[in-house]
Amino acid sequence: MKSTGGFLAFAVCCVACLVVPLAALAQNPSTPPPVGFPLGPPAKILTFTAEPNSIQPGQSVTLTWAVVNADRITVDQGVGVVATRGTEKVTPAVTTTYTLRAVGRGGADQHSLTVTVAGTNAAPAAPAPSGDVLANKPVPHMADGTPDLSGVYIGGFAIRPTGKIELKPGAEKYKVGEDYGGDLGEHCLPPGVPGASEQPYPLQIIQKPDMVVILYEAYHLFRVIPTDGRPHPSDLDPTWMGNSVGRWEGDTLVVDVTGFNDKTAIGDYRHTSALHVVERYRRPVFDKIEYQVTIEDPNVFAAPFTVAGNLQLHPEWQLQEYICEENNHNYKNLFDEYKK
Repeated sequence: MKSTGGFLAFAVCCVACLVVPLAALAQNPSTPPPVGFPLGPPAKILTFTAEPNSIQPGQSVTLTWAVVNADRITVDQGVGVVATRGTEKVTPAVTTTYTLRAVGRGGADQHSLTVTVAGTNAAPAAPAPSGDVLANKPVPHMADGTPDLSGVYIGGFAIRPTGKIELKPGAEKYKVGEDYGGDLGEHCLPPGVPGASEQPYPLQIIQKPDMVVILYEAYHLFRVIPTDGRPHPSDLDPTWMGNSVGRWEGDTLVVDVTGFNDKTAIGDYRHTSALHVVERYRRPVFDKIEYQVTIEDPNVFAAPFTVAGNLQLHPEWQLQEYICEENNHNYKNLFDEYKK
C-alpha cells in the first residue's frame, strides 16, 4: 500500500472501483456524494513527543509528531495546522499543555503532552476548535490581484453532475456500461479532463504569473496552463489530457480545453475528438475551490452539461509516488465470483 499525505490509499489501482458513475448520479443529483475519497481507517497518531519536556524560562522545546489517515491535523497553543509528520520549535513562557488533534473520515485521534517551565503556573488548556481552523483565513492573492489558487487539494467523489445528461439520438453506441474506467485503470491509462480531478487522490495547483500548473498524484499527470491570453495552437495533435489555455474572469480562472483523442470517457460514455471542456476554478474561501466544468461533444451529447464540486484544501499533504505501470490487475471478476 501507499500513503497519500497520511491517507492510507487503495492497494489496487482500479478506477472502476473508485469512480461513481456519472449517469447514476445524474439520475438522482440530490443524492449526497461521498466527499473526496472512500471512507478509510480512522486517523491515528503514531507519536507525539516534546524534547526536552522540562525547561527553564526562555528555553525552547521541539515538538515532534507522526500521523496517518488524517484529513486535518492541528496542534493548539498557537501552532495551527501541521503536516502529517513534522517538528515545531516552541518557547512556552509558562507550563503548557499541547494537544495534537488528527481528524479523518473514519474517526479522530488526539494526544496531549505537558511541557513544564520551572517556577511557573500552568497555562489554561486551549479549547478544542469548533470548526475547521482554516475556514476563516483570508484568501491569498497574487501581486496582480487575482486569487492565488496554489495548494494541495482533493476533489474526487465530490465532483458530480448538476443535472441530467442527455444523449444525442443514436449515441447509445458510446455507452461503456457500469465498468467505466476499468479498461483505462486496468491498463494505467490517463482518465482525461475532468476525470483526472475526479480521482480519489490529491492534486497540487502551482500558480505563477501568466501560468497555472496542475500536478495530479494519480498517474503522475500534469497540465501547464498559460494565462497570458494566448489561443490554442492551430495544429493540435489529439492527446489524452487535451490542450489547455486559461484566462481570468474577475476572481475565476476559466480554462478552455480541446484537442482530445477519443480514447477516454465522460462518465459512462465514450466521447469523440470533438470533446470540448471549459473548467472554472474559483476560491471564495481559504480552504476550498469551487470547481465547475461544462462538457460538450455534439457527436454524443444532445446538449452541454455541467459537473461541479469543491476541491478541498489539505495543507498537511504532499503528493506521493504513484505507480501503476507494473503487475496491475482488474479484480472485478474475482469480486463477482466472491459474491456468488
